[in-house]
Amino acid sequence: MEMVFPFLLATGVITTILMMNQIFEFIPFLQSAGVELDVIFQMILFSLPPILMISVPISLMIGIYAGISRLSADSELIVMRASGVSLSFFFKPALFMASVVSIFVLLQTFFLGPLGVQNLEELKYNILKKQTRINLSVQQINNFFGQKLIYIFDKQDDLFKGIFISDWNATEQSGIIEAKSGRIYLDDKKHKIVFQLYDGKVHNRIDDEGYRIISFEKLDYDLTPPKAENQKVPSKFNKEHPSRSKMDTELTIGELYNEISSLPSDSKDYFEYIDEFHARIVTVLSCLCFAIFALPMGIYNPRSPKAGNIVYMVLVLIMYFFIYARLRAMVTGGDISAIALYLALLFVIVNGLIKYYKINQNIDSLLQFALGSGKNRITS
Repeated sequence: MEMVFPFLLATGVITTILMMNQIFEFIPFLQSAGVELDVIFQMILFSLPPILMISVPISLMIGIYAGISRLSADSELIVMRASGVSLSFFFKPALFMASVVSIFVLLQTFFLGPLGVQNLEELKYNILKKQTRINLSVQQINNFFGQKLIYIFDKQDDLFKGIFISDWNATEQSGIIEAKSGRIYLDDKKHKIVFQLYDGKVHNRIDDEGYRIISFEKLDYDLTPPKAENQKVPSKFNKEHPSRSKMDTELTIGELYNEISSLPSDSKDYFEYIDEFHARIVTVLSCLCFAIFALPMGIYNPRSPKAGNIVYMVLVLIMYFFIYARLRAMVTGGDISAIALYLALLFVIVNGLIKYYKINQNIDSLLQFALGSGKNRITS
């Protein structure tokens, strides 16, 4: 219980923080759906598995650190060591807890997470379809999910006439589209809403003095709001894949493996799929690695400030995610093998084991003794 309660508390806090960012991205959809309670509940439910993949391993590290730190602060560790109990004894409950949590994270990462992403995208798309039919009104400004300004002069059945489209937050670089007519086309397979425009022009300002007009007979204009998660990643990860009906994060571990097996080993899709495949395994193994790292960090040393261990933990965690992110970028680019992703885990384990042996075996004293013995031998 010394470890379980802090773990649950940390999971709740971190998950809530991450969920707040997700809810902020839901606001345009919630406004369009009329803030229906069932829609809100479904969005939160489908968002939980991907968020738990991030929050649970970190919370496990916090829980083990807090539990061991509590025992250490109450001098229970001193009594146990005086009775001949090694600190390695505490690896058993810590690793048992980490194993249980790893199974939970495995289910989230391999199966529930991708299904949650699929269902969330399906829900968003259904809201888009519903509101596209309802909200595109004639002879008034349509604020399409806070991103597009659409004005339509007339409508006959499913044919819109006199169409004007611009970005809602227009800038000098934004393009303005006008078309004589158009129809809405719903691509259920790729979850896209396309405005098929006919006989129109695209107006662009290309510099301070220049202006360009492009005429077209037919233009497929994508009305689907861009995915918020893709706006925050480097451009190399923010590319449309016409051959894909699903994103990497929507594929279960079995589907990822099948995709990897069917692709040539030098293609870009292969590198991205194999990166996602091994990244999920790393996420599961990170539970065990964080447990090994957190256990010795929680042992209180009266000769050093307690805050020092916390600062060191945070620094190692930051370094872990930095190394992990850099390695993923290199794997996706085909620069290194996907096996390199496990180096981030090795970094955490090595730091934890060094700290453990320093405490349990008193390495500092042994080094001083060895150096002293070496000097004596040299003197003699």
